[in-house]
Amino acid sequence: MVPLGAHQAYRPIAAVTLIVLLVALAPCLSLAVERDAEDDRLLIQVQEILSRDGAYSLALLEPLTRLGQLYQASEDHALALVTLERAVQVLRINRGLHSLDQVPLLRQIIRIEEVRGNDAGAWEREQKLLTLVRRHLDDVRTVPVLRDIADKQMEVLARVLDGKRPPQVLLGCFYQQWPNRDGGSCHAGSRSTVVQGMLAEAQRNYADAIGVMLHNGFYGSEELRKLELRVLHGVDLLRSLNHDARGYPVPMVPPQVDAATLEPWRSRMAPVAAIAAWQPTSDSVDDGGLHFLQRHASMMDPYQRGRQSLLRLYEYGAASASPFRQADAMVQLADWDLLHSRNGRAVASYVETLATLQEAGVSQASIDELFAPAMPVVLPAFEPNPLIHEEARAATGHIDVAFEITKYGRARAIEIRDAADATGAAQHRLVALLKGSRFRPRATDGQFAEATPVLLRYHLYE
Repeated sequence: MVPLGAHQAYRPIAAVTLIVLLVALAPCLSLAVERDAEDDRLLIQVQEILSRDGAYSLALLEPLTRLGQLYQASEDHALALVTLERAVQVLRINRGLHSLDQVPLLRQIIRIEEVRGNDAGAWEREQKLLTLVRRHLDDVRTVPVLRDIADKQMEVLARVLDGKRPPQVLLGCFYQQWPNRDGGSCHAGSRSTVVQGMLAEAQRNYADAIGVMLHNGFYGSEELRKLELRVLHGVDLLRSLNHDARGYPVPMVPPQVDAATLEPWRSRMAPVAAIAAWQPTSDSVDDGGLHFLQRHASMMDPYQRGRQSLLRLYEYGAASASPFRQADAMVQLADWDLLHSRNGRAVASYVETLATLQEAGVSQASIDELFAPAMPVVLPAFEPNPLIHEEARAATGHIDVAFEITKYGRARAIEIRDAADATGAAQHRLVALLKGSRFRPRATDGQFAEATPVLLRYHLYE
């Protein structure tokens, strides 16, 4: 039932709304005989509800939603939009303007706009959807919305890195570091500024989703770990890009120390800062004593941002009482240190984790899974291993290669032992891959040696 106040608020437009709805549905009614039985049933049901209960009846929600889905399936996008927007209006009148119940409909409308090629419309609706879900960052229903939008933002960023200029670059004015502040153009500028801004948008949404999971205490959730890995993927992206056109590393956020006070960076940075200050089961990630300049420096630095995420993954393992998962998180933290050339810190962590597993009586097979797998672990371990090809088709050749992995994760003494149907160019690419990669050090007989020999077969699919 609609509250009296709501009826009063919408009474002036009631007649107009009803007329608009009937006009929109009229073409369908005239063609009802040509449509299938479900269309007929739903259209008749909508008419009956309108006649009996009026244009704001919550009973309209189900048939309007189903009709919108049918129109979308038949690629009648304009009619699908009209019908679904009316369903959203019914929900808002009955359950409030900011109810999360409308989210599935809003997401469906965005997909229709994307299919129609209405990039501006999809963008505008998506920004409104984000505004809505950020009102409910204590509700786990917001997590898939935030995650999916962030995933989409990372896909758009991948297109930018591929040399393209998708419409979202202009719609979000990502060429400007401070949109609407300096009067600059939204149509041209530095690619590094675009990368920084787009990555910050995605990281913000991942951070918000992580914050929701932490608020609800889901430390053992696989979804929480997947979100952290998405954060790490974005952070590692900047490491792989190395430097901008001027030869300087691209920071995660602008270098200005007052960046957090400027929109839109205040909103982009706040969720990241919030999860960085999360109070875990120990005080290992508590940065409350840091000077604000140090905190800003850690926000800029991909190494620090990634380490915060990996520390949280470690703490989730502690909170969910999973010893092996906790050990794996510690090893990935050491991997990150090694990848960023914090060699001493990394080696000490590897040795400590190995000793802890041995003292706890963990099986040798489990230890080998971390420190001596059949295929060497290429860092970062959360990215696909470039030495492994998940191919359904048969290999066209292979290369047998021997090399050593040092305790600092470098490949040395590389030697091609055999090559079947492998060109010289393919062999050179493999050698370059090994030389340019960083590996997780390997443990043999319960300890890390200065270097450990490895022999592997690299399959070709050319």
